[in-house]
This record gives sequence, structure tokens and C-alpha cells, in this order.
Amino acid sequence: MPHQKLIRVLNYVWLLVVFPVVVAIFVGVLGHSVNLGIKTFLLIECGMAVLSPLLSAIISDGNHTHHTGENSFLRPRSG
Repeated sequence: MPHQKLIRVLNYVWLLVVFPVVVAIFVGVLGHSVNLGIKTFLLIECGMAVLSPLLSAIISDGNHTHHTGENSFLRPRSG
């Protein structure tokens, strides 16, 4: 599934590069301060580094093999 891998890579590029740069430029322009834009970019990047396990879970390929079965919590118990 090369198409899915490409989408995953593009999602990572969007979340880790494009989004922080766009927000930092936006904040820098609105605040009329280059320093504020740079600090915003660094803050976003540090936050993403801390939350990277959550990001990888969000962008995962959707393979949930750790589940015991579909709707297993709705099945009546035997016995």
C-alpha cells in the first residue's frame, strides 16, 4: 500500500513542518515581531516533541490488532 504510506508521510510533514511554520508566520505578522514568531514556532515544535506518542497514535495506519474482537465489550457473558 504505497499510497497509504505516502499519505502518512504527508501527514507527518503537515503536522511537524507546515503547520508550525504557518502559525508562526501568522503570529509574527499579527504581533509585528519576528521574535514572537520564532518563539511561537519553537513552542509548537517542543509541544509536538512532547506529544509525539499521541501524534503517532493519531496518524497510525489504523491497524488495531490488539483488540480481541469487534464489539467484544457488547457481547453477553457466558455462564
